[in-house]
Amino acid sequence: MTHPSPGQIGYLQLPARDVARSAAFYAAVFGWSADAGSGGFTAPGMIGQFSTDLAPAAGGPVLWICVDRMEPALARVAEAGGTVRGRPWLDGGERWLAEADDPAGTRIGLVAEVRVAQPQPLIAVRDVEASSRWYQEVLGFTSDHGGPEYERLLAGGVLVLQLHQREVGHHHGRIGGADGAPGAGMLLWFGEVADFDGVVERAGRVGAPVTLPPHRNPPEGGGNGPGHREIWITDPDGYTVVVASPDGEAWEPAGG
Repeated sequence: MTHPSPGQIGYLQLPARDVARSAAFYAAVFGWSADAGSGGFTAPGMIGQFSTDLAPAAGGPVLWICVDRMEPALARVAEAGGTVRGRPWLDGGERWLAEADDPAGTRIGLVAEVRVAQPQPLIAVRDVEASSRWYQEVLGFTSDHGGPEYERLLAGGVLVLQLHQREVGHHHGRIGGADGAPGAGMLLWFGEVADFDGVVERAGRVGAPVTLPPHRNPPEGGGNGPGHREIWITDPDGYTVVVASPDGEAWEPAGG
């Protein structure tokens, strides 16, 4: 790394109760290169060291670290021994912010860029596992969930298709539809919608029939799963349209 420019923060000391544990946490969550023995680490544009000589900082300056997507980053925080401090919030319509404590108890912030709304089709199928194998074989998708009731299929790490067993209700009821009904067995799903509350307001303004009012998926106290909010509405042609806030936007502590 070249020497930092004057005024630039170029070296960071982070408090640690257990250097190896802190090194593993920042490596797992943010991809930093860390030496569990010496405590030294390398982050994008910065080097530093974990130190047991410093007291964890629960207040005062907060280190905000950029992540690609909020939901998997929050999951990594929990898995690596940190604590997520409540749900993410939208900052100026441009970024998602969330706070967490690292294993030593130091407060850190996570920043994720707002993504544009994107289609995430969900289709009702007779055999989820057989359909998943077909899409993986024919189109090269990869499984991100698995099981006989529901599947998420990725392409290049991006969710491109969801499969749902047509007879299973989960929190929303059977989605297969009656034979011959418009859009039977298919939902138009738009996820990663940062302006979720705005969508709800505009749907009401145009009088869109509401199949399911805004709700958390999974329900409150049901774990995190996608940890987002959804609204199910009907378009003018009778197709069901599902709009979902970004995964992790409705994060809740373990155990609800």
